[in-house]
Amino acid sequence: MLEQYMPSFSWFNSTRVIFGAGKLTELPAVVDEVAGSQARVFLVTGRSNLRATGTLDRVIAAIGEARISLFDRTTPFPSPALVEEALKECREVGADIVVAIGGGSAMDLGKAVAILTAHDGEVIEYATHERQLERPGLPFVAVPTTSGSSSEVTSGSALWDLEAKRHMGLSSPMMFPTVALVDPELTMTMPKTLAAASGMDAFTSAFESYWSLESEPISDAIDLEVIRIFNQNLERSCIQGDLESRASCALAATMSGIAYSNSHPNVCHAVGAPLTIYWGVEHGQAVGISLATFLSWNAQAISHKLPALWNALGVDDLDGAVARITRLIERCGLETRLQGLGISEGDLSTLVDNIKWDRVDVLPRPLNKSDAAPLMKALL
Repeated sequence: MLEQYMPSFSWFNSTRVIFGAGKLTELPAVVDEVAGSQARVFLVTGRSNLRATGTLDRVIAAIGEARISLFDRTTPFPSPALVEEALKECREVGADIVVAIGGGSAMDLGKAVAILTAHDGEVIEYATHERQLERPGLPFVAVPTTSGSSSEVTSGSALWDLEAKRHMGLSSPMMFPTVALVDPELTMTMPKTLAAASGMDAFTSAFESYWSLESEPISDAIDLEVIRIFNQNLERSCIQGDLESRASCALAATMSGIAYSNSHPNVCHAVGAPLTIYWGVEHGQAVGISLATFLSWNAQAISHKLPALWNALGVDDLDGAVARITRLIERCGLETRLQGLGISEGDLSTLVDNIKWDRVDVLPRPLNKSDAAPLMKALL
């Protein structure tokens, strides 16, 4: 009874967050503060977006071209091989700090490079946990241009081997970014599809964190606010794309990562992994499609937490919550049925067999393959 009023838990997130429109201009000062005024910067970006908007040129000019080594070959779903490629270049130039500007893939790639500069061996050995991370790497500054991966404030790096159909990653408290510089103006170039998918990723993560057995009062409070903000702003961010709604979603995405760095994403992400690996479904779409299904699955087991959740969603009960989530996904232009992703009944055994089952052990209502099969069939 005492724990109901005096819960016992631990909490950790070491990333300093700098948030606000126009804050990208503070990046040179952040780099100098963290690594020194002469520090050599390994800058990780995507191939084209930062160039097209002129942002890359402004960043390079502000920090100083002579100090920067640019790695602009980030691809979606970064692989261990890509990390090896970037890591080799980072070591060759003698970088003192890693900065990543981009979506989740750029930040995950930069984060992996930063930690592995301090480790010998092959990337794949750490990604598959054959070898363990033992020491901090280079300082790492994350600058997100999307609002959903939340990688700017988390201690993990998702890696993929799509040819071998494997999802893996690195994770350690030593991998928290040193600084997250979140400038909502950088999200203004996101197309509707990217705003929808990235936002749905963070929105789903907040629900998973909230119903998880790992949850505690700090994560619960943050998750509820994340759900409230996305509920009120995600649709507008996708359709109108104004700075106010984009800034709200940027804030909610960062908050979501802070919460789930302690109470982790689980079953929706576990289902999303094979959807991406086997059918090429974009990550946010892949994890969001089962959100309403698993809210229904877990609801009775977290009945004491539902009134606050309904309030955040602006609904009265589970039926209203499912309807609201479904409508929001549809209004953002995402699919709510597996058939819409090209998945048929004949594909369900592949989907169920390849769910990341090691991620579902934190559910308040246990789930196994025999439970998942009819749930996935109902999602067709």
